[in-house]
Amino acid sequence: MSQTQGKLSRSLPGRALIRLDWLIGWVENIILSGAILLMATINIANVLGDNLLQQGLPFAGEINQALLVIITFVGVAKAARHGRNIRMSAIYDQLKGPWRKGANIVITTGSAVVMFYLAYYAVIYEMQVRSIGQATPSLGIPIWILYLLVPIGLFLAGLQYLLTTVRNLTSKEVYRSFMELEVYEEADLNAAESSEQRDDSSIDPSKEAR
Repeated sequence: MSQTQGKLSRSLPGRALIRLDWLIGWVENIILSGAILLMATINIANVLGDNLLQQGLPFAGEINQALLVIITFVGVAKAARHGRNIRMSAIYDQLKGPWRKGANIVITTGSAVVMFYLAYYAVIYEMQVRSIGQATPSLGIPIWILYLLVPIGLFLAGLQYLLTTVRNLTSKEVYRSFMELEVYEEADLNAAESSEQRDDSSIDPSKEAR
């Protein structure tokens, strides 16, 4: 058990949050791995059929399109869980101490609100598509079924950002995700100090004397 988990597991709410984070990660892994394996299987079968039987899978394109959408939106939640989402940090990286922590809380809270908002409208869109009855041309699968995981992925991403906000509100350290500390700043500082030491050691002593 890591030090981060050890601190959380001392309280009942902390253990509940750890289990929730684990459950979200498990769902994300199942969805993403299943979608990627299915896409690989369809593409391999399509290539083999096209080259060996001169007849590919007519539904390969539409299924791959749906899988790409699923991977994209569930991948957003996966990236947020590990703090690997794209960050515009030109201003954020200049902040220190409480200002940095406050900015982190504002960013993650705002991101959670946006994700929940998009998930809400994704549900509305799903309901509209279902009412229209639109289906894929080859297999006749209702479009709303293929895109059902879009609002789920957005909701999971919002939940991850919300968990990060709660973690930063209840911890002294700054966390980039619920379970991961923001440590890249320290690593960059150590690298800069090592570079300065190497530069100092490479200076010619005779030049320093002059």
